[in-house]
Amino acid sequence: MEPVLPCYVVCDFSPSMTDYIADLRAGLREFRGALHADPAAAARIRVCVIVVGPRPWVQQPLRPAAELTDLAGRIPCAGTNFGPVFELLRVTIERDVNALKGNLRPIVFFASDGRPTDPADWPAALAALTDPDWPARPEMIAFAVGAAHRDTLTRIGAGRVFLGGVRMGAALSASVLIHAVSTSGPLVRQNLSGSGNVFGEADR
Repeated sequence: MEPVLPCYVVCDFSPSMTDYIADLRAGLREFRGALHADPAAAARIRVCVIVVGPRPWVQQPLRPAAELTDLAGRIPCAGTNFGPVFELLRVTIERDVNALKGNLRPIVFFASDGRPTDPADWPAALAALTDPDWPARPEMIAFAVGAAHRDTLTRIGAGRVFLGGVRMGAALSASVLIHAVSTSGPLVRQNLSGSGNVFGEADR
């Protein structure tokens, strides 16, 4: 049986992201189109979508990539606490990985402008999520949206950071599809069109 790649797409719905929610939706649709174009790879991918709102919530539990749904409509949100997002990811990933067999290292694709409202709390939650002693720790990939805070996203995206000039759908597709065809786990680097900066582990 081919190993399965669990992928967690986190979409920030905070007030500062209001003008970019349509871009997030378009990015997921483009990603879905890329999966449909590569059914062999898509068969090995499971996708979970988590929305950052008043509280983080799982819009779509982990399921086959072909069943990826559109993002929910705009939701009221007074702030953006990243700590609860990372805590939810840890609990969700641990549950999902325990239910899967022969899976690859999970990927978290974090799309945000990197402006949390809990600056004192979220680093500890991120550290727990990426703890090297936790076998299910995910590969963290950050995607900058709008006037993003570079330092925050660089800290979150320890595996790779997309800082601009690349569409979300292209970045997500490249990150996930490349990883899906590798049974060894590490990401394989790929050049993407666009003027944005793409940082991976080798760049730091």
